[in-house]
Amino acid sequence: MNKFWQIKKYENNIKSENLIDYLLEERAFTKQEDKEIFLSSDLKYLSDPFLLPGMDKAVELINKSLNNKEKILIYGDYDVDGITSTALLYKYFKSRFNIEVDYFIPDRIENGYGLSKKAVHQIKARDIDLIITVDCGITAFKEVELIKELGMKVIITDHHTPAETPVGADAVINHHLIKEKNHFLSEIAGVGTAFKLLQALEKDRSFELEALAKDFLPIVALGTIADIAPLKAENRIIVKHGLKMMQKAKNLGLKTLIDKLNIDSKRITSGQVGYIIAPPINAAGRIYHADKALELLITDDHKKAAKIADSLIKINRERQQEEELIYQQALEKIKSIKFEEQKAIILADQRWHSGIIGIVASKLVEEYNLPVILIALTENKEQAKASARSIEKLNIYQALKAAEEYLLNFGGHKAAAGFSIRKDKIADFKEAFNNYLKQNLAEEDFFELKKIDLNLDIKELNKDLINKLEVFSPFGVANPRPKFLFQNLKLKNYYKMGKKNNHLKIKLNSNLSAVAFNMGDYFSELAAKKIDVIAQAEINHWQGRENIQLKISDLRKAGENIPPLVFTKKDYKIYDFRNNKNKEQKLNYLLKDSFIDKAAVYVNKKELKKKLQLQYKAHYFFSEERKNKECFSHLIFYSLPFCLEHLNEIITNFTDKKKKIILLFSEKEIPFNFNLIKHKCPSREMMEEFMLLLSNINPQQGADINLNLIKKEYELANSFNLKNSTLFNQMLKIAAELDLFDLKSQVLKFKPEQKNQLDFKASLRYNKLSRQIEKFSHFKDIVFAENLFALIENLNNFKEEENES
Repeated sequence: MNKFWQIKKYENNIKSENLIDYLLEERAFTKQEDKEIFLSSDLKYLSDPFLLPGMDKAVELINKSLNNKEKILIYGDYDVDGITSTALLYKYFKSRFNIEVDYFIPDRIENGYGLSKKAVHQIKARDIDLIITVDCGITAFKEVELIKELGMKVIITDHHTPAETPVGADAVINHHLIKEKNHFLSEIAGVGTAFKLLQALEKDRSFELEALAKDFLPIVALGTIADIAPLKAENRIIVKHGLKMMQKAKNLGLKTLIDKLNIDSKRITSGQVGYIIAPPINAAGRIYHADKALELLITDDHKKAAKIADSLIKINRERQQEEELIYQQALEKIKSIKFEEQKAIILADQRWHSGIIGIVASKLVEEYNLPVILIALTENKEQAKASARSIEKLNIYQALKAAEEYLLNFGGHKAAAGFSIRKDKIADFKEAFNNYLKQNLAEEDFFELKKIDLNLDIKELNKDLINKLEVFSPFGVANPRPKFLFQNLKLKNYYKMGKKNNHLKIKLNSNLSAVAFNMGDYFSELAAKKIDVIAQAEINHWQGRENIQLKISDLRKAGENIPPLVFTKKDYKIYDFRNNKNKEQKLNYLLKDSFIDKAAVYVNKKELKKKLQLQYKAHYFFSEERKNKECFSHLIFYSLPFCLEHLNEIITNFTDKKKKIILLFSEKEIPFNFNLIKHKCPSREMMEEFMLLLSNINPQQGADINLNLIKKEYELANSFNLKNSTLFNQMLKIAAELDLFDLKSQVLKFKPEQKNQLDFKASLRYNKLSRQIEKFSHFKDIVFAENLFALIENLNNFKEEENES
């Protein structure tokens, strides 16, 4: 197991009519206004562009340049975000002011990423007065200085992470400069930033948002999706409307490319944009020159658009072939990596194209769930170029910043970045990068996390429900298609499919079908005939018919809890390994080969505790009081506690604010705990027998009787179902609370005539002990429920009650 299933919300008996509300709440939409903004995504909810610092100054500079008829140049980047940003401003200036601004997109090999001094000198030779960067420039300190020295003005528009010291441009527009956290513009792409500039320029003119959107949002949506920007807030509105407007795209080049790719323009999805439409545009900047892709998006010539579209599709096929070659070469190199020593894939090769390694790095992250850095070496050059892609728990930009002393330059954001490096510094960088990972990430952070929105009964699934789920579209990063946990699905039949037999087709007992792409290796798991799956529900269109289908992203044998379901809420994280068939084997895995640094393990059998402590000396095993004062990364319940109070007490003693709790016990332990409780807690019948025993010791005199005599008579009596020292001591203490026995002198003060007048409820100890069975019965129902969020709520409520008292 190298992954977890994390469920965000678990509800019992969810009905389809409540599903949308459940999903909205799970996605943190609790206020009605926020729900309305998300569901409608109306254009009116687009942010005021002047919320971006520097926007006033940028508009003033541009208007001044327009009035003075100065020459303006748009400086872009060679990826889709940069190309669409450049096309956006180029088309805007042409349509709005009837001027053709100049543009410059750097060559990946010749110029490298972003602004370069060489490019600045070339631009100066064109007599440019004002440079507007898009999707780049936020850390180009020296290049901006050169621009100013050469007498030009520069406006930086970028969405990448700024340095601590601001770049010295005439105006800087970057959403990171907004002081408020998690604002509506917090994750816009470069093209989104450029669109905000366009909006701002229109504010003083005859502003019509609808007209502006129809003209430009398809291009903005294309760049936003291609840059894998989170599809929430501002981005969601842009993409939702942009996709609709692609159906009647006013941009000739984009429309021509869509037609050439044989995409139904009436139903364009974000997935089609990301995986089919964007790659040909991106390929130009990767292995050719991005100018060709830009020309497609700014031309008004039908023949030229068709010719360029054909050319880009051909270039993309070449890119795919080169990508596969680099991918296979990387896989071969990975075989020599010792993952127990390093937690990143960092590879270099002079056969690799610097424009393609980023795509391959992304594929390797998906496969290994490790940060990946691929470095393209050049035989006759001392410098090399690298692309870095990250896992969810790592901000790759911050990791590179920690090792920047070995880099010539770097840039990017938390998920992806690029840098240049001297060949002789690669080994030092690799060591520094791995040290950063060791210091800032836990072993668990490298485990793959399969996220689930909600559990759902397969019986609730129907076409109407699936169609309702489309209100959450467009789907993408930060707004994925809802994924559900379907449990205990019975299989009718199943088989492998595809050219390489790497896909699965499954027929369920419910007469629904399911497909699992690239999961051929799971074929043997299906022999169990009952499975749990993570899947999205969709309507499959085939030969004019519509059928409900599950698209499976992961599966496991039903009832085995491997991989475990993880319930996370507030400061609790509970890993569900309950009812595992071989919990000793699972404990061995968790403690020896997995993600746990140091665990505290609760075991309620003393001999077993001693055995396990000898076997796993690096961890701490306990059954009662805490003797070890160390900090622990995880708390493991190997044995079943006796009540909610007991569970909470253990958690409080052994965990800090971040409570990582692993449940390994099973329902088979319930009888054992019941018996233990019975052996410690006398029932009313036992207390009555005990009082009878006392009255029979010396019924005539009612004199004081010594403890040793009571103990001897108890041991000889045949009337007790259970007989042990613990029960005897508890009954004796209850007698003391009822003022029938003096614990200090160990002398009985019982009078025979009292035996029918005793009220055991007057004893606090009796009341407490008599509730133990009741507490355990209640506890086992909670702790073995499918929904462990209910357990977390009980623990939280328990904590609140304690604080109040």
